[in-house]
Amino acid sequence: MADAFVRRYRGQERVTYLHPALEPILGPTKGVLIFQEQILRVATEIAGLSWAQADHLRRGMSKMNPEVMVQMAEEFEAGCQRQPPEGPGLDTEQARRLWEQVEVFAGYGFNQGHATAYADVSYRSAYLKAHWAPAFFCARLQDWGGYHHPAVYMAEAVRRGIAVRPPHVNLSAGRPTLAWEGTQPVIWLGLRLISDLRERSMAALLTARKAGAFVNLRDLLSRVSLQEPEIVHLIQAGALDGLGFHRAALLEELGRIRRAGSAQQLPLLIMESTALPETATQRLVWERSVMGYPLVTLQELLPQLRVAYASTQLLTDLPERQRVRVIGVRLPGWSRGPDFFLWDGVTWLLAKLAPRQVLPPAWEPLLITGVRQTDGWGMTWLQMETASVCPR
Repeated sequence: MADAFVRRYRGQERVTYLHPALEPILGPTKGVLIFQEQILRVATEIAGLSWAQADHLRRGMSKMNPEVMVQMAEEFEAGCQRQPPEGPGLDTEQARRLWEQVEVFAGYGFNQGHATAYADVSYRSAYLKAHWAPAFFCARLQDWGGYHHPAVYMAEAVRRGIAVRPPHVNLSAGRPTLAWEGTQPVIWLGLRLISDLRERSMAALLTARKAGAFVNLRDLLSRVSLQEPEIVHLIQAGALDGLGFHRAALLEELGRIRRAGSAQQLPLLIMESTALPETATQRLVWERSVMGYPLVTLQELLPQLRVAYASTQLLTDLPERQRVRVIGVRLPGWSRGPDFFLWDGVTWLLAKLAPRQVLPPAWEPLLITGVRQTDGWGMTWLQMETASVCPR
């Protein structure tokens, strides 16, 4: 019904009315039932129901109550067929079709005030997203995502060419901020995202770096007093990336500093790290642990695991019933019955469990085998066969 209104509004479809008596009610919406207020008027002015009966019908539609709908159908259609001057005089077919439109409305109807408020917010958001996408996504993340999980907005930002980077001691504020590297928009996530980082520690970091950027871990610890969980979580989140070593090496250096008692007591010569670089899987686990969700994209794991696809990447181009191996993480709270979503940091994939299969653990990087399927709407999904946690 809403699609019919859009077509008529654009002049792509002729405006018609099932009966002339409906024009005063449906004229503003081009002959289409859109709002709950119109249902109430149709029920009272066309079907001759009382306002109490009309409200009973409205409540039944809002709650998708089939018993109420069946109960009201006969009375509604009979009322529509009342002859003038008591009623509009619809014939049997017109009354039946009008009731069918009322039933269809039950699946989507809003009251006009509610719909108008939604439309206003939707239009403004769509305009900002289309014309000021970097600022829009940064603002959404400052509000911690809003309606959807923050990961949804981050994934959409990345698909639109906006870099989303973890908090950094030299570049981040408390909340997400927007910066530009030439023509490349970059959203730096805020330091408040890191668990166990106290407000006073964050304030001390922001104040200390006014005297100059931190050049390495030792420099940071000599200028700012941080508790051990705070500096460990900063390293694991990637907030010290670029300060000399990879994260595993920074954790090793932190251990040497703690054993020496202070950063100043170590020799000025930076010792070469013996720690192996952390894997993409380990970074995912760290980031999930200290920030609530990972920023590392699982495409980095593809060569390591000899997997061709991360989530929906390329799956839509494969033939129906193609057997595949994919990687992704299951988001908690996004599962219903046998269905769940796999996320790889950029794209999404709906997966379904077979009977008696157990739901995979949330947030763990999963290696999944299954069969590529397509539903009646053309949506690609995966029938899961096996699932295992990726090696770390």
